[in-house]
Amino acid sequence: MEIALYIVLAISQVGLLVYYFLYNRRKKQKESERRAALTKEFPYETLRGIALNTNPGAMLATIPQGETAVYSAVMDWDMGNDIVTLITTITGEATLYVKSGGGIIGSGKYPSVSSAAQHFTSAAQAHLSHATSVTNTPLPQGNCVQFFLLTNKGKFSGTDLLTNIENKTSLWLPLFEEANKVIGEMRATATV
Repeated sequence: MEIALYIVLAISQVGLLVYYFLYNRRKKQKESERRAALTKEFPYETLRGIALNTNPGAMLATIPQGETAVYSAVMDWDMGNDIVTLITTITGEATLYVKSGGGIIGSGKYPSVSSAAQHFTSAAQAHLSHATSVTNTPLPQGNCVQFFLLTNKGKFSGTDLLTNIENKTSLWLPLFEEANKVIGEMRATATV
């Protein structure tokens, strides 16, 4: 009788393990299908364009008339085989898009991400002096990092080669490092 009980318990445990693995595989497949559908419905270029043409609304209501203030910072990073775009706002919103599909949306709800996003956007203010006023927002050329600073006085941009970032000679290095802090916080919360 005892042996039969152990056999039944062993079979039920195996059954639970099989169910668990099949359930997780199905869950991952559904998530993959959901991401593919979102990528198809909202292509990278469309989402990036929306972010680069966002209206600051009430974010800048208290800015004095003669002052230029950054309300959103965007970094496009050509990584060779793909492009990653980070978008932050002074209010702490943070979004990451990957050109080949996917990304992280809405992570500004986490205090650590929101704080890093606000710091990155605020740090962009100091880079206005070596940015150029632009109306077009093309993707960066190969092996470049590009920043767009959205202000109450229009868009400003700056670009540098990755080699200048890597050898620490770029004027944009401090902003690149702040952007990477945001990405690090976003990755940390995505695994939670």
